[in-house]
Amino acid sequence: MKLLHHRAPRSRRGLTLVELVLSAGLLAILLAAVFQIVRQFMGVWEKSEVRRMQVEEATGVSELLAGDLAALEPGPRGDFLAEWVFFDHDLNGTAETKWPRVRLVRHASPAELARLQAGEEEAARLVGEGLIEVVWTVMPLEPSTRDEGRRALGVLWRGERVYGPARGADVSMFDERFLSRGGAPRAGAAQEVTGGVLWLGMQFATQTTILRDGWRVGREPGDAVASWDAWDRERPNSERHVWNDTGEFLPKVSDAPLLPRRVRLELELEQASDLKRRTRLSAFVNQQEGSFEVDDPSRVPEAGAHVLVDAEWMQITSVSGRWVSVKRGARGTAPAAHENGAVLHYGRTMVREVPIATHREDWNL
Repeated sequence: MKLLHHRAPRSRRGLTLVELVLSAGLLAILLAAVFQIVRQFMGVWEKSEVRRMQVEEATGVSELLAGDLAALEPGPRGDFLAEWVFFDHDLNGTAETKWPRVRLVRHASPAELARLQAGEEEAARLVGEGLIEVVWTVMPLEPSTRDEGRRALGVLWRGERVYGPARGADVSMFDERFLSRGGAPRAGAAQEVTGGVLWLGMQFATQTTILRDGWRVGREPGDAVASWDAWDRERPNSERHVWNDTGEFLPKVSDAPLLPRRVRLELELEQASDLKRRTRLSAFVNQQEGSFEVDDPSRVPEAGAHVLVDAEWMQITSVSGRWVSVKRGARGTAPAAHENGAVLHYGRTMVREVPIATHREDWNL
């Protein structure tokens, strides 16, 4: 007969105070690490979401503008005028900031014409024209603001009207009366497309422009131009900026408007939320210096990007510590002095090239 041996139950011992303190400390360290990881992940996600929204917005705007350009009317009724206009952003009495303005005549779909002519008695006759006039222009976000952070931002506007003679208070978009003394379109003639515009650049390839080595604005036959006058009437004001000089090498205009072969668009947007994350100058910068110090170098874009300080564009060449080396006076601006604390504006640049239908056979030039 086997004897059953019963072991006495072991006494259960709880955690000591030292063990509790160590466990709590380890848990706190673990939670802090997890919180830091989540915080970094949310920061990356937020930046990615902002970039995605910027890309989508810029893509939508460029698609709309490219659609207008691709439908240009090449016949005698057509017209295309691209020029640079100037504004006094820092309220010092000198207009130092430039924005582009484009007016054109393009083909329109029946739906577009019906929408624009709703309620007009002469709609049936005007539909036969098949054309509309379109204006694109950038205006200051707040013309009289003293907020340096918002002073650099612009608003992109687009307007359209049925091509034809003026009706009532309506006037052609190419008429001098269409624009106010400050350069704004007539009230109600244009609608806001998007805000936060830092830069809208346009370059036009002529019949002699060579694009194999990229786009370059200049005064040689192989260069591109930054403005356009389809009827060669000297409408862009070349006295205000060299970019308004379309050059002497363009072909002579005959009985049809002269249109560019190809158009290159650059759109750079900066959201209001981006301003909170922008770095600033740490010291005064004169107009000769090729580098400057910033308060947060981690918020400086990579080399090759452009930054806007006051009314001057600069192209970044390198970043070393808190020092940023730049190429001064980029994008047709002039080097200027900048005070300590000036904001470095920049955005994500969207580039789009639009071939003009009448010159599609020249795409490889």
